[in-house]
Amino acid sequence: MILLQVMMKYFIKAGFIGILVLWISQQAKGQHLSQIDARLYVSDSILVQPRRPWQAATETFGINLLVWGFNRYISNAEFAKINGKTIKRNFRTGPVWDTDMFSTNLASHPYHGSLYFNAARSNGMNFWQSIPFVFGGSLMWEFFMERELPSINDLIATTFGGVALGEITYRLSDLFIDHRASGIERVGREILSGVISPIRALNRMITGNMWKTMPFAGRAFNSVPVNLVIGVGPRFLAEPEHSGHGVTSMNLSLNLNYGDPHDDESYSPYEWFRLHASFDFFSKQPLVSQVNAIGALWGKAIWKKDSRALTAGIFQHFDYYNSQLKSMEGKAIAPYRISEAAAVGGGLIYKKSAPDVKLDMFADYYLNVIILGASASDHFMIDERDYNWGSGYSTKGFFGLVYNKRWFFTLNAENYHIFTWKGYKPDIDLSKVDPETLNVQGDKSNARLTVLSTRLGYFSNKMWNVTLTNRWFSRETQYKYYCDVETATTDAMLTIGISI
Repeated sequence: MILLQVMMKYFIKAGFIGILVLWISQQAKGQHLSQIDARLYVSDSILVQPRRPWQAATETFGINLLVWGFNRYISNAEFAKINGKTIKRNFRTGPVWDTDMFSTNLASHPYHGSLYFNAARSNGMNFWQSIPFVFGGSLMWEFFMERELPSINDLIATTFGGVALGEITYRLSDLFIDHRASGIERVGREILSGVISPIRALNRMITGNMWKTMPFAGRAFNSVPVNLVIGVGPRFLAEPEHSGHGVTSMNLSLNLNYGDPHDDESYSPYEWFRLHASFDFFSKQPLVSQVNAIGALWGKAIWKKDSRALTAGIFQHFDYYNSQLKSMEGKAIAPYRISEAAAVGGGLIYKKSAPDVKLDMFADYYLNVIILGASASDHFMIDERDYNWGSGYSTKGFFGLVYNKRWFFTLNAENYHIFTWKGYKPDIDLSKVDPETLNVQGDKSNARLTVLSTRLGYFSNKMWNVTLTNRWFSRETQYKYYCDVETATTDAMLTIGISI
């Protein structure tokens, strides 16, 4: 996974730089990026890709070889030194719960899965047809490409997380494709689209579409309403129980709303999704501190009256919260750490909005089953793992008010409840255990993380905005063999952003 972590860091930085460069180029022309991408295209603007399942399978195989080759011959990683014996052992033993670090299992593996997904999507497969390629690529990696035993959690996280991030990146890359563009604008569009979805860029090179000029955009989807806000500003994360002590970082955030859940009577997978990503620089915080994605698998408008509308649907969720700071005693601690890599459930989306109304209102509610989640542990520490695996449920509620299309206030509440059912006996000394022989999810426990956040902000008519955010994180973990633990912390952010 070393190559994937390097790729993630590079693409995060290059992606934001690419967006800003393209935005500046359009400002020089006196145009807003959304004006270009919101053109009304005729029906033949959609470029239908022929289905090439064998090429998709070949690329999935090639992705694994490339990642393994980098890990083996450049990084000289021990886990990549495979042979016939390691492959036989993997099949003989079967999948276990692994001991890799939190970011590897719950960020790098889903990103790896998104590459498989895009190999299928950019070769003409639809959403559902692309899923087997993700699972197949993950199976190949787990059983053949590592000398470590295959991992149950990796198979689930790579597949479910890969589908979510894969469809999102595929649709995002589509926004910047325009076969009518030429010159520096065309180069910028192709680079940015490739940074978002590198496997799609590879296929555009193979087919020659990367440099073809056409009388239409040549995208995979019709034009959709998109709202993207990029912000930057200081963030202060307080140490648990010590609000005056913590760490300050420079936070870079991306908030994206894709599509309109109230626009059609019904919609198919990911015609509407919401994405938030947060990155911390110049501190000991993890680079990727937060990722939240909600994508509609199916939805239907169930009620409309005047300026009000209510939509119900089935939604896929991907959530990732990570943190780290030094306590007053100098120890590295994680004030909060939780993820739902595989989660799906029902939801309701409500809005009240009209051109002649000064106060708009919106609200969402979701109830999900967590197939695979993870939470911070106060006791479990073996190899690189200091967290517990589990399954459970989550609930989310979002409420917001917008006054005069400028001022806005939001109140969000999220609750994650994860049960770790395959634990270990308390008399085991974890420091003396071979990580591969302790096939457990972690401490036998259940963990509840609550996230409450408020945001107050102002959007100007010149595309800039300023936002003040305050969040409260509360974790309560009930252990079977240890004392229960309750901890809470807060953070605050002041963000200045641009709307693209």
